[in-house]
Formats: sequence, structure tokens, C-alpha cells
Amino acid sequence: MLVRPAGARFEVFMLRRSQSSHFVPDAYVFPGGTVSETDLSERALARMRISPHDIDAQFRAEAAPAAAVPLATKREAAGLLFAALRELFEEAGVLLARDARGEAVAGSAPESRSDFLELLETRDLYADARALTFFSQWLTPAQFPDRYNTHFFLARALPDAVAAADAHETHDGLWISPADALARNAAGDLHLVYPTIKHLQRLAAFANVDDLLEFARTKPILALTPDAVENGFALPPALEDAW
Repeated sequence: MLVRPAGARFEVFMLRRSQSSHFVPDAYVFPGGTVSETDLSERALARMRISPHDIDAQFRAEAAPAAAVPLATKREAAGLLFAALRELFEEAGVLLARDARGEAVAGSAPESRSDFLELLETRDLYADARALTFFSQWLTPAQFPDRYNTHFFLARALPDAVAAADAHETHDGLWISPADALARNAAGDLHLVYPTIKHLQRLAAFANVDDLLEFARTKPILALTPDAVENGFALPPALEDAW
């Protein structure tokens, strides 16, 4: 969930998934994707700036009551951070990286969105995992044949970042306030799926990026599975504002 200040409040960047996508076609989502073996490799870990202590501090999730949600191992946690930064680069064209001196580099993708790891190695850059804050973890209910153990992260866009859809997997990128996204969804103008709606509702409760990030750094993280109901999904009442 990439956010930026907008006037007195803030916006989040969203992308429309391709009509041909196997998963939630035509829905507006946050940039993201699947962890690859490369994301889990020592080669990727060598191109990411974060300590084991910082990884442990980030991944403080606990399984919600009665929710059998697998929690990430240390190796998986590092791969999740790298994958989140890679997918942000590939899908939205936003690069969160630092040079060998630890200075932040330009916030937008240079030239084409080529191989993320090769780009880091060629330019002697390091994926900036410290720019991410682990926000939540949702697992698709067991009734569904395809289950997605999804980790959501929050990041502030650098002032010079220019986000745009890749025009292949995603289209129609837009910066929008969480409240406006929810209103457009209610009006039938912006297709959203249940987990996205619930995250936008949580984001909409905050007045600015600083308040949101402070909340994200200190909030509990309950890894959960929503209930499957007749019209889609629902959170158990006890988890509604606790995750």
C-alpha cells in the first residue's frame, strides 16, 4: 500500500488488474504479487538493506484465535520484503532503494522495468526493506481451491516518485484517497474485493501519512482468515478492528 501526502490528507496508489487475470480480473488492487524462488535466494538477500533484528521486529504477527494461518519463517520474511519491493517496481514503476552510502535513490523506475535484482546489482543499489511496514496478513478461507496467504505492507512514496501501471498485468493506475475509493466502490464505479475494502476502511480512519505510519508501526497484527458467507466474505465481529 503505497501512500503519499495530498493536501491535508493522503492518497494511496491503486491499479486495475487485467481482464485476463486469473485472480480478481478488473478489480482495483494495491501493487503486489507472488514470492518467487529468486526472492528467497541469498543473492536477493545480499541486495537488501535490513538486519535480522529488524526483520524480527517487522514480522510480529500472531495467528488470530481459531485461525490456522501459517506465519513466516525468517527466510520467508526476508523473501516477502524483497518480493514486495520487486512487485512495486514491476507493477507500479516505483523504486524503493538506496545506494552503497545508504542514500535514497530516485523514487521512479529508470528506463524500462527490467529484472529488479539485476538492476540492483548493475547499479550497486540495495532494496530498501526499511521503507516497508508490515501491516496485516490475510489467508483465503479453506473452502476455496486457491488459497492466498497475503501479506500487506505500507510504504510512503518519495516526493519524486511517479507511479504508473505496467500496461500488461495492471492498467489504469490512480492515486486516490481511501474515502474516495470506498465511495466510488459503493456507487458501482470502482470494483474492489473484500480484503481491499477492509484495508481502505482502516486507512480512511487516519488524517495524514504520519499518523497512519505511526499506527502501522505499533498496531497488533493478527493473521486471519475471513469467514466465507453467502455473498462473499465477512470478518468475525471480534476481529473487525483488531487485526
